[in-house]
Amino acid sequence: MSKKSTINDIAQQLGVSKSLVSFVLTGKSEEKRIATETSQKVLELAEELNYTPNYHAKSLRKGKSNTLGLIVADISNPFFATIARHVEIEASKIGYRVVFSNSNEDPQTFKTQLDILKSGQVDGFILTPPIGSEKVLLDLNEQNIPYVIVDRLFESVEAHSVNVKNYQAAYKATERIIQNHRKKIALINVNYELLTMKQRAEGYIDALEDNGIEINESLIKHLNFSHDKNLLMEVMKDIVQNGADGVLFTTNKLGVYGIECLRELGMETFENMSVISFDDTLTYRVSYVPITAIEQPFGQISKEAVRILANAIDGNYSKRQYESLELDVEFNYRESCKKLF
Repeated sequence: MSKKSTINDIAQQLGVSKSLVSFVLTGKSEEKRIATETSQKVLELAEELNYTPNYHAKSLRKGKSNTLGLIVADISNPFFATIARHVEIEASKIGYRVVFSNSNEDPQTFKTQLDILKSGQVDGFILTPPIGSEKVLLDLNEQNIPYVIVDRLFESVEAHSVNVKNYQAAYKATERIIQNHRKKIALINVNYELLTMKQRAEGYIDALEDNGIEINESLIKHLNFSHDKNLLMEVMKDIVQNGADGVLFTTNKLGVYGIECLRELGMETFENMSVISFDDTLTYRVSYVPITAIEQPFGQISKEAVRILANAIDGNYSKRQYESLELDVEFNYRESCKKLF
């Protein structure tokens, strides 16, 4: 394997100082009044030698690596995949790289990945921690390691966070189904132990009660983290047998599989059942019967998370001062639950 080129190699070949080469490669030629011809020679030789900066050494010198760690809960979920893409875009705008990881909603995997990334000299984290991660997050607080939680809240952990208005979104979605003349509305939820998912369930229940509809426990289904279609089929069979004429899915993976199950059960959706799902996806837009969906602002969520984290890394918050944002969502009305006014 050939030896990796260094700043010293460039300096020796050109007969200039290492600091001059460093200034040119970091875009400080004009600031340091380095001649244009000299700068051009440095850049050309750096390209010829295929020079790449040693980020680890750079981070040791500056105490900063300009690298962010992102650990998502389930990269196969379009929601988290889209968040990851937008985080990378926003981070690159301010000169940060992003290292990705996936916990698969497992707290031990989450802790292991966090430890690995910490040893890799990342400056801070954007996290969607699984259930049971409170101690790990509290340890980060004790270690003064900057991080921002996205799409999650933990009552026992003070932290920077970016979420949407989950309660209000679920309340409004349930009311829209009611306005489509439905009274037996099911809730298909997952990870009820998570505060954000609990908020969605509470919004659904309050909307029913405020509209004079009795709560039917047989239509409320809280699943563990699992997108096993066979399990979901049993759930969908049960709500159909209990007369459901509407359903709110709290994630798009639940929605996609749930709608597929309804069709296999012979339900002529959506004449007999109105459907709304959290997290809009291309599948919902091109479906045989397009699905009404709640669209979360991926770009804004990612932009705010990166902004908050960068400020935390730069020490722009006093100790125990945290930003906790709740952003608005958009409703995309389609055939499965039309907007009636």
